[in-house]
Amino acid sequence: MFGFNTAVSGLLASQRALHVTNHNIQNMTAEGYSRQVAKQRATNPMNLPGIGFLGTGTEIYDVVRIRDSYVDFKYWNESAPKGEWEVKKDKLMEIEKLFGEPSNSSFRKYLDDFFSSINELSKNPSNFSYRQPVKETALALTKHINETAKRLENLKKDTMFSIDTKVKQANDIAYQISSLNKQIYSIEIDGKSANDLRDKRELLVDNLSKIANIKVDESPEGKYRVIISGVSIVDHDYVSEIEYKREDPTNADSKRILQWANGGKLNLKGGELKGLIELVDGNGDGGSYRGIPFYQKRLDEFAEGFAKGINEVHRDGYGYKKNEKDIDFFNIKDGENPALTISISDKILDDVGYIAVAKENGNDVEDDRNMLAILALREKKDFFTGGMSKGTPDDFIKSMLSNLAVDSMQAQRMDSTQKLIITNIVKRRQSESGVSENEEMGNIVKFQHVYTASARMITTLDTILDVTINRLGLVGR
Repeated sequence: MFGFNTAVSGLLASQRALHVTNHNIQNMTAEGYSRQVAKQRATNPMNLPGIGFLGTGTEIYDVVRIRDSYVDFKYWNESAPKGEWEVKKDKLMEIEKLFGEPSNSSFRKYLDDFFSSINELSKNPSNFSYRQPVKETALALTKHINETAKRLENLKKDTMFSIDTKVKQANDIAYQISSLNKQIYSIEIDGKSANDLRDKRELLVDNLSKIANIKVDESPEGKYRVIISGVSIVDHDYVSEIEYKREDPTNADSKRILQWANGGKLNLKGGELKGLIELVDGNGDGGSYRGIPFYQKRLDEFAEGFAKGINEVHRDGYGYKKNEKDIDFFNIKDGENPALTISISDKILDDVGYIAVAKENGNDVEDDRNMLAILALREKKDFFTGGMSKGTPDDFIKSMLSNLAVDSMQAQRMDSTQKLIITNIVKRRQSESGVSENEEMGNIVKFQHVYTASARMITTLDTILDVTINRLGLVGR
C-alpha cells in the first residue's frame, strides 16, 4: 500500500491547491482581497535498509496570502494627506461657488450696479426717479452680502456635522478592528494564518488611514495596535474612543475640539478629520490655515468698512428735507456679525428722499456734490486702511478672492499629487497581492494535470494490487 498512499497524497495536494485557486478567482474583484498560495512540500521519506530513503509523497502544509507590509505602510502613510487635501479642495470649491466669481451674481457686479446708480443720480439730482435705483442696487448688495454670510455659516455647520460623522466612523472602524483582532488571535494560536480575516482588518485600516494619520504595530505574540499621533485608538481588544466636543461644556459658545474620551487632546497630523477641523477653525491668524472663519472675517471686515465709509460721507449731505442731516445710508447691528446684519437704513428704505444728494442745506436742486463724493469713494486708495486688506472696495474684493483662488489652487494641486502617489502605491499593491486571471487559469491547468496524473497512478496501482492478490495464485489450478 506504500505507493498507493503516495499517489493519494498527490491527489489530495492538487485538489487542495485547486480549492485555493478557485477561492482566488471568486474573490478577484473583492475589495481588499490578497491573493493566496498553497504551500506544498515533500512528506518525510521512509528509510529502507540497504536501499536508502524513499519518498512518501507530498502535502499542502500552509495557505499564505501574498502581501507586502512595506507597501501597506506606504499606503497608510500617504492616505492621510490624500484625505486631508481632498476635503479641503471640495470645501474651498464650495466657497468659490458661494462668492460666484466671475458671474452676474458676483460682489463686483453688485458694486458696479450700486456705484453706477449713484453716478446716474449725480447726473440727475433733481429727478426723484433716479433715487429708487440707488436704493434697489444698495438693497441687492446688502442682501448678497447677507446671503453669502449665511451660506458661509451654513457651510461651517455642515462641516462640523461632517466632523461628527467622521469621528463616529473612526470609532466604529476601531471597534470592528478590535473584534477582528480577537478572532484572528484565537484562530492563529496554532501558528496558522487567518488570511481572509486579516484582509478584512487591513481593509478597515485602509479606510481609517484616510480619516486620520495612523501607524500599525503587531507584536510577535500577535497583539495588534492602531496608533494615532502616538496614542492607541485600538490596543488589540481595547478601543479608545475619539470625541468632538466643546472645550468648555458649560459654555454653549465655546470652541469644539477633537479629543480622546479620557480628556486628552488629539493632535492630528493628517487625514480627513484634520482637513475638516482646519476648515472649521482656521482663521488665518499666526500663520494658521485659512478656513471658513477666515473668509467670514474678511466678509465682515468688508461689510463693516464699506458701511462706515459710505455712512461717513452720507452723513455730511442733505436729502430733500433740508434740515435733516447725519443720516446713515447703511445700518449694522452692534454685537453681531456685520456681514449678516448690514442693511439699508430704515429712513431711506421708507423714503428715498432721505438719500443725501446735496452737499449744502439750500434750495439748489441740482446740488449733486455729496453723491459725487460718495462716487469718488470707489477710487479712494485708502478706503480700507486697516485689517487684512488696504485700498479701494474693489481692491478689497480682489484681495479676498485672490486668497481664495490661491488656497483653492493649492488644495487642488496637493490633492492631485497625493492622488498620483496613492495610484502608484495601489498599482504596486495590485501587482503583488492582486489576483491575475491568466495566472490562476494556468494554475488550474497545472493542478488539473497533477490531479489527473495522480488519479492515473492510483488506477495503475489498483491494477497491480488486483493482479497480485487475485490472479497470481491461479496458475496450475
